[in-house]
Amino acid sequence: MSAVLLPGGAVRTRRIAKRPARRPIAWLPLFVLFIVVLLEATALVRPQALQVHPLQSSVGFKQLSGYSMLVLMAFAMSFGWLRRLPLLAGKQALLKEAHLVSGLLILALLALHLVNVPLGYLSFVFHGMALAIAAGALRAVLGPRIGPKGCVVLLAVHIGLSCAVVASGLVHVYLVYAYTA
Repeated sequence: MSAVLLPGGAVRTRRIAKRPARRPIAWLPLFVLFIVVLLEATALVRPQALQVHPLQSSVGFKQLSGYSMLVLMAFAMSFGWLRRLPLLAGKQALLKEAHLVSGLLILALLALHLVNVPLGYLSFVFHGMALAIAAGALRAVLGPRIGPKGCVVLLAVHIGLSCAVVASGLVHVYLVYAYTA
């Protein structure tokens, strides 16, 4: 509240508007959706275009990209728990943005990771991840328009496919260590 002195000695109080809470970037879910569609189309139509450098075939790149994806997946999967922490209550929009960006980074790394085997096990993981991210981005974009039931369906698809992708990623790591050691 703030007081203003008027002519004649009268005092008028006025409320100072509270600063609105930070909202997530409105274009970010649309950008994520655009990149998902672009990567998905590239992987389906011309997968060799995903090979941007010969280093992508190296063991070092596979390990670096694989472990980076595991770290990003751990963050993305812990999002539900993180957003409920009282310490982070005021950072919901920032957490949501970080969740969107981490999903997009996982998909981009996965696209670069599977270059040599576009029709193998990792290809199915890639397509599942793309669908999971697309469902989450669609929910963020269309949420108010599709109503609560539509939001629940997209959230179920997003979470279900994300869990399947994480499980598949862990199976992949196990198989790599079991059969290449």
